[in-house]
Amino acid sequence: MRVLIIAILVCLAATPGSSTLINHIGTYTNWTTSWTALPGLNDPVGLGDEHDFVGDSSNPGAYWADNGTYVFFRFRVDVAAVTSTTFRDAHFVMINVAGYNYPAASGSNTNGVLPDVAFAWDSKSNDPLKHGLEMLILSRKDNTWNGINFNDIDTNGGLKAANDINGDGRTTDGYVRTDDGQATANFGTTTFMDYAISWNYLTNYTVLARGQTWSIGLASIANATDHNNLTSDIGGGADPTSATTVGWSAPINIPEPATDLLLVLGGGITWVFSRRKRR
Repeated sequence: MRVLIIAILVCLAATPGSSTLINHIGTYTNWTTSWTALPGLNDPVGLGDEHDFVGDSSNPGAYWADNGTYVFFRFRVDVAAVTSTTFRDAHFVMINVAGYNYPAASGSNTNGVLPDVAFAWDSKSNDPLKHGLEMLILSRKDNTWNGINFNDIDTNGGLKAANDINGDGRTTDGYVRTDDGQATANFGTTTFMDYAISWNYLTNYTVLARGQTWSIGLASIANATDHNNLTSDIGGGADPTSATTVGWSAPINIPEPATDLLLVLGGGITWVFSRRKRR
């Protein structure tokens, strides 16, 4: 009996910790299960906390996906277990759109590379009616990341207006969840942070569209809202003092809607059948 108990304890000790999935903004039931790693965003251990992006070739630091209705972003932070009070910060997914001239903003930038827009989970003041998941536009330009600043797309930091994510009473524009207990080869146990953004929202309220080419960046701010400068970590091996030319993923091409292709194919099939009938 003693041998059996010891064997059971050994097995339990060897069993990897299970993950805990927490829905922080809304509850979405059709999250993708097929993620594509974003090259260029792997990051060594730096801060060693929930603001620290980590990843390598064995366990990539960032991913994206598209199911036709939502575009998804996933990134890895260096925290093992998450509760409802773990995050009181801001985490950004920044996008540089190829060929798009970023909006007018204060400050100056001479290196020619800036984020055009960003999605941010503002967990410092995680009131879904005022903050939560937000769509941001550039408000201050700089040559280094810690001089960059964003404003809400609705230009109101304390209100969900019609053109903000989940604004004007909508609740399905965007979602945030975390999935902790993610074992890695070189970073111990980590957490995935996932964003889902509706294409319907993006098409109607933002400059983002299918057919564009995006470069993705990651940033975090500790213990502050998303309207402060980027002070904690930047993905891709960069840090807040790095130039804005580094810390970007390799460009990704955003495909046109699959429905367009299906319509073309459907029209071709219909034409073939009609030809056969006429014969």
